[in-house]
Amino acid sequence: MEHQMKLTIDYTRKAGTVRRLNGVNLAPPPIAEKASRDLSADFAALRAPYARLHDASLENGNMRLVDVPFLFGNCDADAADKANYYFRQTDDYLATCRRCGSDIIYRLGVSIEHGIGRYYAFPPEDFEKWSDICVNIVRHYNEGWNDGFAWNIRYWEIWNEPDLAGNMWNAPLERYFELYALTAKKLKARFPGVRVGGPAYACSDPGRINAFLDACRAADAPLDFFSWHCYTADPAEIAAQPARVRALLDAKGFTGTELHLNEWHYFNADWKKLRSDARYCREVHTGADGINGIDAAAFAVSVLTRWQDTPLDLGNYYTATVMQGWGLFDNYGIPFKTYHALKAFGELAGGARFRAASPSPEVTVLAGDGAVLVSRFKSTKPVSVVFEGGMPERMQVHLLDREHDLEPVAAEPAGNVLALPGEGSAVWLIATA
Repeated sequence: MEHQMKLTIDYTRKAGTVRRLNGVNLAPPPIAEKASRDLSADFAALRAPYARLHDASLENGNMRLVDVPFLFGNCDADAADKANYYFRQTDDYLATCRRCGSDIIYRLGVSIEHGIGRYYAFPPEDFEKWSDICVNIVRHYNEGWNDGFAWNIRYWEIWNEPDLAGNMWNAPLERYFELYALTAKKLKARFPGVRVGGPAYACSDPGRINAFLDACRAADAPLDFFSWHCYTADPAEIAAQPARVRALLDAKGFTGTELHLNEWHYFNADWKKLRSDARYCREVHTGADGINGIDAAAFAVSVLTRWQDTPLDLGNYYTATVMQGWGLFDNYGIPFKTYHALKAFGELAGGARFRAASPSPEVTVLAGDGAVLVSRFKSTKPVSVVFEGGMPERMQVHLLDREHDLEPVAAEPAGNVLALPGEGSAVWLIATA
């Protein structure tokens, strides 16, 4: 037998709070209740604090959702005229999200494009007018303008991945800096209580980050939160990024700016082959060893656990819906393994945290009030939990692995030690009360 990996938990020593870093991207499709793909109840069970609304139109066919060109369709029209805005479908979409218990991060801009042409992924023709339209969108959702609401949406992000040439921004990056500065200053002047940020970079490249920060400083543009994305199969890398980004921002004087890693996903594939080989693409998205399988589930729990001790303020998994294989559900609304992983984390999020330690980075452990969450990522080493300072009176182990979806499994403690059943990558949710 391989060397036993022993985790330690001490429920007599508090370690703060389990930080709610389990935000997501997208909200349930705004379809009729009891429809076959109504994901509202499953979405609500995730207990996600925030849903970032980017790419909403990509999985909601025939709907004009969220994107600025869909809300204000004629760029030559009068931006002050209420009649030139179309909010109805987006109103329903946001209302569905709020009913599920998640607040909103509203991305002002456009969804990613993969078509023959680039129809929206370029700078607006008139920056001033575009920023005025954004002001009116905020007015609609926060001040009731144009038959709107008083939803107090706090976070407003300006564009997405301007460093992704072709798909998101067909212009020099410096033009995005201009758009950001103009819009951010206008939004903060009109709505001082909201938090404005960006640039939702596709990566955490220091050169790109510094260029954006220098542009913000030169224009005296507000930056309430800095956002970026990461798709990787290395939990150590994604866990290390917040500290590196924090250091870059602090060095430039942005010490009060929040950190949002607001797109992340397990990714162990080849981007070029993913886009050119249909069978490979299907296996990556739906296969047991792909980006939504048990390795991905264990990765997700490992990341959320590791982030607890970093300067990250908010994470947003991409996505919490279907989204063409990038979500937590298949095309029929059946949960992937990753859904169960994020749901398990939601059981602990926001509650008290207690001292817990693992001797190896292959296994992470998070001790919450009434539950323990353990992840073993790409390892076969046996795992046991040692309860120091007292054993819980009752325990029930729920296993997530290739064969189980968080179902209860038999596991009896021996003294203060609980051996965990299961092989390979796995997640255990141990109810301790």
